[in-house]
Amino acid sequence: MRRAIALLILFAGWLFAFPALAGDLTQWIKQKPVPADPSKVVVPPGYKVGILVAGLSTPSSATVDGDGNIWVAISGNLFGGPDADLMPKPHVEVYDPSGKLIKKIGEGVFKTVMNEIAYCPENGVMYIPEYGERIWEMKGLDGELKVIIKDLHNGDHRNAGITCHDGYLYFALGVPSNEGFADPDNLGWTDIPNDPFWMAHPDGLGDTPHDAPCRDIVHTGLNVKTSDGRMTGAYMPAGVAAKPGQVVKATVPCHGSIMRVKLEGKNGDGIYAHESMEVYAMGFRNQSGVEFGPKGSRFENALAVSDNGMNDLGNRRIANGAEKIWLVTEKGQDAGFPDKEGMNFVTNKRFGWKAYTGSVVDRPHPQLYIGDKPYVPKNSPYTGNVHNSGVRGVPLAVANKNPNGYINPLLEWDTNSPIDGIAWSAKGFGADNNLFAAVYGILTGPDSLEPTWPYVLQVEFLNPSGIKWKPFAHNIEPGGNAYQKPENQGGLERPNDVVFSNDGKTMYIVDYGYVHMDFNQGMPFYPVANTGVIWTVTVTDK
Repeated sequence: MRRAIALLILFAGWLFAFPALAGDLTQWIKQKPVPADPSKVVVPPGYKVGILVAGLSTPSSATVDGDGNIWVAISGNLFGGPDADLMPKPHVEVYDPSGKLIKKIGEGVFKTVMNEIAYCPENGVMYIPEYGERIWEMKGLDGELKVIIKDLHNGDHRNAGITCHDGYLYFALGVPSNEGFADPDNLGWTDIPNDPFWMAHPDGLGDTPHDAPCRDIVHTGLNVKTSDGRMTGAYMPAGVAAKPGQVVKATVPCHGSIMRVKLEGKNGDGIYAHESMEVYAMGFRNQSGVEFGPKGSRFENALAVSDNGMNDLGNRRIANGAEKIWLVTEKGQDAGFPDKEGMNFVTNKRFGWKAYTGSVVDRPHPQLYIGDKPYVPKNSPYTGNVHNSGVRGVPLAVANKNPNGYINPLLEWDTNSPIDGIAWSAKGFGADNNLFAAVYGILTGPDSLEPTWPYVLQVEFLNPSGIKWKPFAHNIEPGGNAYQKPENQGGLERPNDVVFSNDGKTMYIVDYGYVHMDFNQGMPFYPVANTGVIWTVTVTDK
C-alpha cells in the first residue's frame, strides 16, 4: 500500500495542478463488498486460515505489542468516491488476540494517511509514522501520543517502515521523485513552496521538494526539459538546471535512506534532532518494510528492506523497474538509486524503452540534456541485423560511483506489483528464520500475463548462500477477487502487511481491501468501504 499511497498522492498532485481533470465521481458504479471467506485462501498443508476481524476500511499495517494485542493502522481515504461517507479518518485500532476491539487512537489527530506502525520491545514504545513530515510515539494503551520526529519531506515517497534494534530507532525515508528528477510533467508537487525539510536544511537551490543525496555526488549534468520550457537537473528543484561536474553535498537526514537515531537521544523537548541522526543505508527509492532478523539467528543483525521500483514515467523513462527485497548487512551499504535499479545500472538495455539506431531526430529521450546540450546516445560499433542494431538504456545522473560498491537485492519481483510489509518467522511457525512478504499488486501500468498478486511470499535462505521462494498464501486463481470465478471469490484482495504473534505461532495478514479502478474516471481509484480484513494463519500440524 506504500506504493498505492505514493501513486494516489501522485494523482492527487496531478489533479491539484489540473483540476479540470478531476471528473464527476457520481459516474462510478457502486461496488458491492465480497464477504471474506478463509476457505478461498490457499496455504500449504499444515496451516489453517482464519479471520481476526473483517469489515474494516483501508487497514494498511499492523504490529503486536508486548501484551499480544494487535495494533492496526487505518490509513483513511484519500479521494472520496462513492464510499467517502463510510470511510474513517486516519487512526489506529487496537484488538486483543480474540479480535475484540479495545481502543481507537488518534482520530482527529493524524492529518494524513497512516501507512506503517511498529512496536519496540526494547523500550515498550509504539512508533507510528504519519505519512509525510512526522513520526509519533505512544507508550502503552493509555499513553500520550507525542511527535518525536518532524520536518520531513514532501513528494511521492515519504517516511515509511520503522523498527528498533540494539538501542537504535531505524526508519525509512523514501525519495520525493520517481527516478531522480522533480519533473513537473508527471509529478504534481514540484512547485509547492516551503517544503518543511528544505526549510530546515537550506541548500541554496530552492525550498520546493527535491531529492537529497546521502553522499556527496558529482553530477553528470543530466537535465530534463519539461513541457513548460524549464530545465531541471537530478537532485535539483524544478526549474534549476545542473552542470557537468557540479557537486551536490550530502544532507542528514537524506532521502532513499534507512536512518537511525539512538533511542535515548531525544532533545529536552522530546524531539529527535536531525543532527543526531545517521545514515545506516542508502540508495533506495520507496522502502516499505524494514525488519531485522530473529534474535539468536544468523540474521539477527541483518536488516531486510522491501523497496518499490521506478515507474516508467517522465522524461528520463526507466522501463521494467522491479519490486525488491534487500538485505543490509552493515552500516553504509548503498543500493544505488537513482542510477542503479535492482541488479543493474540503468544504462543496461533492460531499462531502455526504445532502441537508438543513429538518428538524432529519433533519439529515445528527446527531452534529456547534458548541461544545455541535447543528450544523444553513442551508437554501438557492432551493428548488423535487427537483433543487435542500435543501443538501449538510460543515461546516468551521478558521475562518481560509490567507491565502496553496491549491494544487490535478494529478490526482484514483477514491475508495479509492489512488495510492502515484511516479517521474519522465528520459532513456532514451522519455518524458522524465513522471511514473509505481502504483495499488494498492480495499481498502474499493465498487468502481467498471469497476475503476480495478491500473495504472501515465503523466502527461505539456503546454505552457504542463495534463497528459495514460493507463494505461501494466495487465491485459488491468480489475481484478486475480480479475477476469480464467482465460486472462488472471498479470498485475498490487497495484502499490505504481515506480522507474527509474540509466540510466533500466528501470522496476521493485513488486507487493505478492494480498490476498484477505472481510468476513464478523472480520479481512477475507488477504495471500497468495509472490505479490509486481518487474516490469521496458524499451524495445525508440524
